[in-house]
Amino acid sequence: MILMSAIRFYIEKTDEEVILCGLRHGHIFAQLKSLGFKAHSGYEEIEQGFINDSGDFLTRVQALEEAKRCGQVDEENLIHKNQLFSEDLW
Repeated sequence: MILMSAIRFYIEKTDEEVILCGLRHGHIFAQLKSLGFKAHSGYEEIEQGFINDSGDFLTRVQALEEAKRCGQVDEENLIHKNQLFSEDLW
């Protein structure tokens, strides 16, 4: 089951990858700004995806398959037929 949106980032200062989560991907970028990051400075966006109920990061493609399996999406009204977007869920 998909629980939340997530984005994997590479943080230059710490030389580490982190995953930030939120209701929508746009909320995550707002978190990044609140943490003091300027747009496209000090970090690199690796990939947008989702977190499932096991705590795993799933790509948009993987998340769509999980959401279908769990009955979380109406397949007729998907924004994109091969990737999940938070608007497909809530």
